[in-house]
Amino acid sequence: MELAATAVDLYALVPSGFTAARAARAKEAKSAGDAELAKQIARLPKPSTAAWAVNMLVRHGTKEFAGVLELGESLGKAQAEQDHERLRTLGQQRPRVLGAAVEQARAVAQGLGVKVSDAAALEIEATLRAAMTDPGAAAALRSGQLVRSLSTNGLEPVDLSGALAVPDSVALPDSAASPSALPAAGTKEKPDDGGQQRARADSRKEREAAQRERKKAQAALAEAERTAEKADVELAKAEREKAEAVQRKEKLALEVKAAKDKLAALQEDLAAMEWKITVAEKNRKVAAREASQEHRAAETARRRLEGLR
Repeated sequence: MELAATAVDLYALVPSGFTAARAARAKEAKSAGDAELAKQIARLPKPSTAAWAVNMLVRHGTKEFAGVLELGESLGKAQAEQDHERLRTLGQQRPRVLGAAVEQARAVAQGLGVKVSDAAALEIEATLRAAMTDPGAAAALRSGQLVRSLSTNGLEPVDLSGALAVPDSVALPDSAASPSALPAAGTKEKPDDGGQQRARADSRKEREAAQRERKKAQAALAEAERTAEKADVELAKAEREKAEAVQRKEKLALEVKAAKDKLAALQEDLAAMEWKITVAEKNRKVAAREASQEHRAAETARRRLEGLR
């Protein structure tokens, strides 16, 4: 099992299944005796919806993604050649090409059961625009390991820090690694004076500070994801308990209904029996009166008979 290949597989899954799959892969690596790989897999960040959708576009919408890269290469060539007419023509095509790619990304996501919001669609467009203008960003997208969206101002290299799951596995073009350090076409480098050196030193310090902040943010993100994962486990437990309680409630409701139906039937039987008792009591009284009358008649006949003796 390799980390980069595992990352590509994980980022091909729908976001809702990422956390569980990541845990399963980490457990698999640990069971295989590779504890370090298990830790690396466990630290893989969950991709944003926009980053995941771009990964899916690269995997399933290659025609639209290729169109973005091809237009980017054409724009770069026209820029290098200072072909303003060509730049204007290609610039007019850019909204259509980007729009088609974004729509395809949303369609692929929809087909996989994931709805891409308008906000995420804007992030997808910004990411594709970055890949169109920067070879390094294009290589990052081709890897299928994107974990966050990208952006560009068209002047500086695209910031790829924290954008890839396994950065070391992606070969970035040398020209894309630090294009700001290269001289412009048709110009000669000028010797640095003290002011330029200080400015570069300050810029380097700012970049280093920004890198430290990004590392802190990545650590905070990893911790937040671990906490979220624990919360997901608790949520799943609570949902199971709720489901069991609902099931028990439904069972009890059926038992109560059955008991009520049985009670109603018994009450009907009781009412019928009470009516039978009432009728029987009336019949008994009638029979008792008739028996008393017969006894008196018999007694009268007996006395008459004795008088005749």
